[in-house]
Amino acid sequence: MATTDDTVDVPSLEQLQTSLPVEARRAFRRGFYFKKVTSGLCRGYVQANIAGVQAQHADDFVEFCRANEGPLPLLHHSQPGDFSAGPLAEDSDIRTDVAAYNVLKYGEYVDIVPDLLPFDDVLNEYAFFYTGCSFSFDKILLNAGIHLEYADNPDITVSMYTTNIPCHRVGSVQGPMVVSMRPVPRHLVQVAVRATNPLPDVHGAPIHIGCFDALGIKDVYKTQYGDPPSPLKEDQIPVFWACGNTIKEVLQHTKHPLSFTMYSDCMYLSDNPSDSDSSTVIIPDGEQPVVVDMVDDPYQASLVSEAVLQKLKQLQNVLRDGNVSVGTHEDDGFMKPILTLSHSSHIVMAVVLPQKKDNGYETNGFMGTVALANMLQAVGKEVTLVVDAESYLHITKIVKVLVQKALLQESINVVQFPDTSNSSSARDILTQSDGNTPRFDHLVMPIQRSDNDNRMCKQLFSAAKDLNVFTFQGSQQCSSDVYSYAVSIALYLLSTCPVHDRYRRRSVGFPPSERELQVFKAALPSIKTVASVVEILESHGFCCDTGTDSNRKNEDLRSAVERLCNVLL
Repeated sequence: MATTDDTVDVPSLEQLQTSLPVEARRAFRRGFYFKKVTSGLCRGYVQANIAGVQAQHADDFVEFCRANEGPLPLLHHSQPGDFSAGPLAEDSDIRTDVAAYNVLKYGEYVDIVPDLLPFDDVLNEYAFFYTGCSFSFDKILLNAGIHLEYADNPDITVSMYTTNIPCHRVGSVQGPMVVSMRPVPRHLVQVAVRATNPLPDVHGAPIHIGCFDALGIKDVYKTQYGDPPSPLKEDQIPVFWACGNTIKEVLQHTKHPLSFTMYSDCMYLSDNPSDSDSSTVIIPDGEQPVVVDMVDDPYQASLVSEAVLQKLKQLQNVLRDGNVSVGTHEDDGFMKPILTLSHSSHIVMAVVLPQKKDNGYETNGFMGTVALANMLQAVGKEVTLVVDAESYLHITKIVKVLVQKALLQESINVVQFPDTSNSSSARDILTQSDGNTPRFDHLVMPIQRSDNDNRMCKQLFSAAKDLNVFTFQGSQQCSSDVYSYAVSIALYLLSTCPVHDRYRRRSVGFPPSERELQVFKAALPSIKTVASVVEILESHGFCCDTGTDSNRKNEDLRSAVERLCNVLL
């Protein structure tokens, strides 16, 4: 065990706030400051979470860190029997240079020790992992004008929570993500995002902004790690970063016979300086992240790059120039729906076909529905159609043909809305068997009927509202195709935006592969695919208007598709 030698001067905690990390490590090595949280110590230097795992599991652990770079940015991992910190520090021994260690057996905490020397007989068969810690960017946030409550009080630390976000599993290595939360004044949220975005080695940009319930956090004042925050002020937004304490959850869930990690927030203090001014890091033109409001109550925001946001606004302008309604507010009718769609996984589309008196169903509206469903499938969403009893068999047959012709990625589950006045029917469709758990994240009605009394849609939207399921309606019949094409292109832009993609997947897993990017691109609407869909619809009894108006409408539609696709250039 490390010993304390009171005859040798040891820096005080106040001195350690501005001392070199080697001074803190030497103090820990001699047994001082047992269990002392390192938040606020050696400011301006990189701190690291640590884990010691059996060498036989080291390769899986390396791959796990690479697959979950947000919570576990890998700074260094040692070879079995090597107790130095490699490029992170000189004069260092991982067995003694942390203020306190947790000992786990089969995923259960069994002891807290000041050093690992009693385990020397087995440590030669262990590899140690060092992953980035957000304590490293505290100084950067402070310099950016963002107050951190715990920076003023050495007895408390940042608030941390175990979430409902599963990390990307590798072999037996698994576990949920932990996040840290810092309250940030709303007008400074983008400042916080841009200050931390260039720092991937210490978690980078936030993975969630706003409503904590979306992360499975029921009470923001009950933390699993760290200390609860003071009551949030009216102008403060909870901002969440991926957190290195994920490593503890992983060791608990993986249940190796014997493993080690740091106790509480007793981080490893490296000699590497953290960037004191992240604004000096060069971000390529157009790639700076922008905070975009997504939900008003409870507040939730998303991130997109400057370049993609500009293109989304261009799409919106094309719709406005074509007199397609995009909502009563500047961005509400387009920007918010596409962002909530992008963040959703299970989409239900309520389809009410416009019907003519003599010639059957119109193609207007349903062409765009097909394009939107195809893009949603391409970017990995599960899609379900809800239709009325009259059109159920008709649409089911058409879906099969569209899949055969590769105009849909795969078959779509088509659900018939019961031909009954029972208002509970809508809730039954939208929920699991318990009648309360939503089955879908988002309800979409691509074709907005001028007949606002449609029973099916009214009941579905009412039930979705009660269940807090996102909803949005397309534009009126004649322009709903154009609106759906625009939403499809917007989803493509968001899915290929690195800033948004990382934020949407919470920094776990991997960005789209080249093959996936090609699938996204192939799902984009085009004049050719529009014509193919029209041909199939007409062969199944759909009809277009005839005469001069029909030619003009078809020409207007082709022109609108061209202008929308030109946004991608």
